[in-house]
Amino acid sequence: MSLLIDMRDKGWMSDVDLKKLVSVNLSEKNIVCGPPAASMPDVQMVVVASFFNDDVLSYLPNLRLIQKVGAGVDPMLADTNLPESIRIARMGSLAQAQEMAEYCLTEVLAYQRNIRNYQTNQSQKIWKPSPPLKTQGTTIGVLGLGHIGKEIAKELSAFGFHVLGWSRSSKKIEGITSYTGLDGLFSMLSLSDYVIGILPSTKKTDKLINSRVLNHFKKGSVLINIGRGALVVEEDLIEAINSGHLKGATLDVVSKEPMPIAHPFWEHPNIFITPHVSGWNVDDAISDIAFNYNQLINNKPLLHEIERGRGY
Repeated sequence: MSLLIDMRDKGWMSDVDLKKLVSVNLSEKNIVCGPPAASMPDVQMVVVASFFNDDVLSYLPNLRLIQKVGAGVDPMLADTNLPESIRIARMGSLAQAQEMAEYCLTEVLAYQRNIRNYQTNQSQKIWKPSPPLKTQGTTIGVLGLGHIGKEIAKELSAFGFHVLGWSRSSKKIEGITSYTGLDGLFSMLSLSDYVIGILPSTKKTDKLINSRVLNHFKKGSVLINIGRGALVVEEDLIEAINSGHLKGATLDVVSKEPMPIAHPFWEHPNIFITPHVSGWNVDDAISDIAFNYNQLINNKPLLHEIERGRGY
């Protein structure tokens, strides 16, 4: 059985570089770097980055597993050309989760310490001190308490913030109040000074943050979305900010990436954009690839396998 690496991601690492890392744990296995140009019946597992090119399926007649580098698998789940028989697994990087927690903390502190206002004042040559907001009096709600959301909640709680969480099923995390269901969502939103979105993209979560849900946000709160751009109805978010109901938003993900030049987010004074960089490094999870390779050939359970029915 061969392993194919077909990343096609110029922004991260090359196929050959990843092969060197994976080979440490699969030294005697045949690892091929793609994209394939001819039939490869011996390949049963392929490693991909941002998406899977299903045009190569004809070259991989015996493919059994797609190993995704990173967490986002929604494009593959939406691909009707991908047979149900082909399994999908993601990586579980603690380093990436910690980076995303750091990103959220950075953004929250930028608001808490009035950094945004001072940046504007500097451009206008205004010297105007303002008192910072108190950490102990601030509540942060985390939408999604999976691998990454749980780490974010724990890091923010350890820093001193009051942290709430909302998820599909109830979670028990020390120091975190967990909510579920629509009523639970509305309750959490009404109490949160900051709402952090780290939900996967599913039929139930796409466009979840719409005008109806935004009306339940605490007045003057801030949305920080680092999960999936599909979570937010962008026109409704702009309206909520323009009306003064929300103070602003920080978005590391948007519905279309790269964001179009004409998109109104670019020039909105209370919306801050970063180019999908909140979590970058997944080096600590590279070993997941070799682990799942061995699990696959031995017909054993995979690490971080996606349940297609749930979408994550």
